[in-house]
Amino acid sequence: MTHSSDTLDPSLILGNEDMDGMHREFMTLLATLDQADNPSFAALFSQLIAHTQAHFEQEQELMAACGFSAVQEHRAEHTKILGELAQFEKRVLKGNTVMARAYIRDRLPEWFALHVATMDSALVAALAEA
Repeated sequence: MTHSSDTLDPSLILGNEDMDGMHREFMTLLATLDQADNPSFAALFSQLIAHTQAHFEQEQELMAACGFSAVQEHRAEHTKILGELAQFEKRVLKGNTVMARAYIRDRLPEWFALHVATMDSALVAALAEA
């Protein structure tokens, strides 16, 4: 195991151990998927979906626990990403990984960085005040 897979880009660290751990795991899965060969890609993509669902459920529980004011907007972002992943999974299960690989490499990390900097950082601030 390399040290780089265990570290999270400092801009993604929010200071909430649970969220930072989930974010670290998410980024590790993205990196693993980006390097995966075609035979293992589908199983890893399914792992990413399962992780992302659990990750979002955990955040939604935190939002409910602190009465987070932007819960609807945050949940809408989660729903959008899960929908996109489900659409790509249909192609991946048929052996077509090209578009899913592009999504994993280009779109998802960019979305994630923005989501962490805006939605998740606001959630961590709300949790600190609760």
